[in-house]
Amino acid sequence: MNQGGITALAMTKGEKGWFGGVIALAVVLFLLLLSSCGDDCDDAASAPDATVTVTAAPSPAGSQIGKSVDSAVEQARQAGLSVGIHDASDRDEAPRGDWTVCFEKATLSDVVFAAVPDEAPCPKKDGQRIPWPAMPNVKGTTYAKAVEKLGDAVGEVAVEAAYEDEAADDTNNKNGDYANWKVCFQSVKAGTALPYEPDVTLHAVKNGEVCPSAKGLYKEPTNDPDYVDPDYVAPDDGSSEDDGSSSGGSGSGEEDYTPGDKGGCPPGGCYNPCPPGGCR
Repeated sequence: MNQGGITALAMTKGEKGWFGGVIALAVVLFLLLLSSCGDDCDDAASAPDATVTVTAAPSPAGSQIGKSVDSAVEQARQAGLSVGIHDASDRDEAPRGDWTVCFEKATLSDVVFAAVPDEAPCPKKDGQRIPWPAMPNVKGTTYAKAVEKLGDAVGEVAVEAAYEDEAADDTNNKNGDYANWKVCFQSVKAGTALPYEPDVTLHAVKNGEVCPSAKGLYKEPTNDPDYVDPDYVAPDDGSSEDDGSSSGGSGSGEEDYTPGDKGGCPPGGCYNPCPPGGCR
């Protein structure tokens, strides 16, 4: 047992000696390498570290549909894209910054936006007519229902009396004093396109009343300043009677007329024609 342990210890010392020789050889080789490097080693040591710059590729602009033209153009240019803009409708107008993007076509280098005026609906396809909502027919409905039916398609919805001798004045009030008044006339004809939410005036009558046949009439005809009583007879002032003053008293004065040598009629006319031989 002891002899085996001594042998193992001796082998360990031998291995240590072998490794020591290897290390010594490596040191010698390193020194030789340094001595043969010369000035090149100094240049390499003094050279600055190389810097690698990584430029990120521009990120995609993303879809700009529904955004304003100004915002869409800014996003596209930040992404490094060339930008084109045109009218999305059939009117071929020059787009403005507050228009809304409806369509876009993009490539790796450019993008083209098609837009419509702010608050205008987009056409179904690029270059088609803008599908403005049409004015509904609200005649016969109450003012409150008309306001609700028109909704966001128009601007203000005012009510006025259909008769000249009645009064009504309100705007967009479904719960006001005129909520149950019946609409007789509307300022915008039913079926008319409603671009840019026009204001609408409705002429109405009280609940239960009959609409006039036309605007400008009076519920009570006698309230009309131009009303004339059909039974009225103008008094006779006698100016139409003939007092004979226009006759000149004794006649027309034709008795004093003396025909010339050639005859002829007196100024009052030929009431007594001359015979064929002439007037003597």
